[in-house]
Amino acid sequence: MSPVLADEALLRRGIAFLSPDEVIRHNRYLVPGAAATFLAARMLLRTVLSRYAALRPAEWRFETNKFGRPHIANPDAPRGLSFNLSHKPGCVTCLVGAGRDLGVDVEDTAAGRTHFLELAGRFFSASEAAWLRDLPEARRRQSFFELWTLKEAYIKARGIGLSLGLSRFSFSVEGDRASVRFAEGFDDSAEAWDFRLFRPDERHVIATSVRRAGAALIIEVTDAAQLLDSWS
Repeated sequence: MSPVLADEALLRRGIAFLSPDEVIRHNRYLVPGAAATFLAARMLLRTVLSRYAALRPAEWRFETNKFGRPHIANPDAPRGLSFNLSHKPGCVTCLVGAGRDLGVDVEDTAAGRTHFLELAGRFFSASEAAWLRDLPEARRRQSFFELWTLKEAYIKARGIGLSLGLSRFSFSVEGDRASVRFAEGFDDSAEAWDFRLFRPDERHVIATSVRRAGAALIIEVTDAAQLLDSWS
């Protein structure tokens, strides 16, 4: 997994990484910060993938499934190589693996949301909402975002959109690890998944969701700034 904080000088050199359709998408952004975040995310994705194949960052091609989830379209890419990408202003992150379903989400815990209990009551499970209500007020913001990123990462790992329902599975957090409990009749097994939390700086929290595949799971965290600079 590679999180990176956007560097404006580096991003100005990054247009050459993009495909023609990505250039069009980049140019549609009217807010400079949003354009920079999009560009950083695409640069990071392409650069990290090039660590695992004899393809330069600009050579990667992508397609999406019917739910909008992107996947690698290069026929000469390593079989089973998969990725997931997430970004918020100031931080983008990419998770890459082989032969596993995976998802990643990053959130800015300093974002302007204040009605945490209301949002939890609408979208979280009853047990998660109750847990947040019982927390001291000073802990609610961080805990809310930890649950939110975990839910987003799991949904992205499944790759079938929001039809899963955020309230049909519940997370419990212990430090940098988390466990899940599914509602009765939910089509999945809690033992099949590995969930982790990362805090790259004081503002952001990152959650990963990776399907277990027999062998021990190791998630390597890399600051990708130097990697990006080497390709630019």
